[in-house]
Amino acid sequence: MKKILFYTDTPQIGGAELQIYLLAKFLNKEKFKPILVCSNFKQLDNWCTKFEKEGIEVIRLNVKNKHDIKHLSELKKIIKEKEIDLLHIHVWNPASCRYAFLAGSKTKTPIITTEHDPFKLSLIKNLFKKYSLNKISKIVTISENNKKLLEDLYPEHKDKLVMIHNGIDTTWWKSQLIRFTEKDRKKIKEEVFFAKENTLIISCIAELHERKGQKYLINAIPEIVEEYPNLKFVFIGEGKERENLEKLVKKLKIEKHVTFTGKQKDIPQLLKASDIFALPSRREAFGLVNLEAMLIPLPIIASKVGGIPEIVKDGQTGILVEAENSEEFSKALKKLISSPESRKKMAIAGHKRIIENFDAKIMAKNYEKAYQEI
Repeated sequence: MKKILFYTDTPQIGGAELQIYLLAKFLNKEKFKPILVCSNFKQLDNWCTKFEKEGIEVIRLNVKNKHDIKHLSELKKIIKEKEIDLLHIHVWNPASCRYAFLAGSKTKTPIITTEHDPFKLSLIKNLFKKYSLNKISKIVTISENNKKLLEDLYPEHKDKLVMIHNGIDTTWWKSQLIRFTEKDRKKIKEEVFFAKENTLIISCIAELHERKGQKYLINAIPEIVEEYPNLKFVFIGEGKERENLEKLVKKLKIEKHVTFTGKQKDIPQLLKASDIFALPSRREAFGLVNLEAMLIPLPIIASKVGGIPEIVKDGQTGILVEAENSEEFSKALKKLISSPESRKKMAIAGHKRIIENFDAKIMAKNYEKAYQEI
C-alpha cells in the first residue's frame, strides 16, 4: 500500500477543497492510503472532520498563515515519519503551496500536483513557479482549457501534463432527493424563493463576486420579464458584490422578479425546486456547480469560458453564451422559457452525461492511474 500525502495551504473552503475530499474518499484504500495535511485555521475544521469520518488521517500544522515558514519544517518531518511514497500538492492558487515543493525536493519524495485554477503570474512568482515545476513528476489540470493554458505558459513541461476532470458524488446527491416531494418544492418556492407555486424559477448558485458576472444576467432580466412576466431569478450565495447587485436590481425596477437568498445549505433541494440553471461567469476554472445542476436534472445556460464547454454541451445539455453579454443571455433564456420540451430534453441529456463522465469514482480511478505511472 502506497502512502499519498495530500497537502494544501488553503485558508478557506471552496470547490478545490471539495475535490480533495472526494478524491480521498473514493481512492482504492487497498492500494493507497491518503493522509491529509493542512493548516490549523478554524475555518477548515468541518472540512477536516469529513476526512476523519471516512477514516482518513488528518494532520494539522500549527502555522500563522500560508506564508509561515514552519510549513516547510513540519512537512519535512511528516514526510519522513510517515514514510510518504508520493506528495500530492493541491495548488488552489498558481502561486500557493510553495513550501510543499521545497519539502518534497529536500526529502526526495516524488511530487504530483493538481492545478485547480491556473493563470499567469507576476515575474517574481513565476520564477519560483518555474523552479517548482522542475521538481514535479506529473501536473494534473482539471480541464482541457487549463491544460492548454499551462502548455502555453510552460511549454518545457508539456509532457508532464495530464487532464483529469473534477467529479461529483452522484450517490450522495441522489440520496438527498429520495424523499423530495411536490410539497417540498412548493415550500421552497414560497419560503426561500418568495415565488408562487406556478412561477418559473431560474437559479444561479455562485459567490456574489465580480468574476461570477451576475450583473450581466441581471441586466438581461428586464427584457425577458417584459415578454415572460411569471419568472423569478434566484441568486444563491453571498459575497462582496451583493450590495452593488441589489442596487442594480432596484435601478432596473425588477425587485419582484429577483431574490437574493444569501448562503444556503440544502443546495440539492433548492436546485430541485428550480426550472433552469444559469451561470454567467466571466472566468471559471471548471464550473463544478454545473455538474450539480445537471445531475438534478436541470437545463443549463452558462458562459463559454474555462472548462464549462467541456461540461455543458451546447444545444444538447444546455446553451452556451459569450461571457459579459446580456443580450445573448436574454436570447438563450427566452429560448428555454418558451419551450418546456427543450428544457426536459436537455435536462435528461445532461443527467446522463454527468453519470457517465463526471462521477467522482471515475475521477479517483484516473488519479490512481496517474499515481501508478509515477
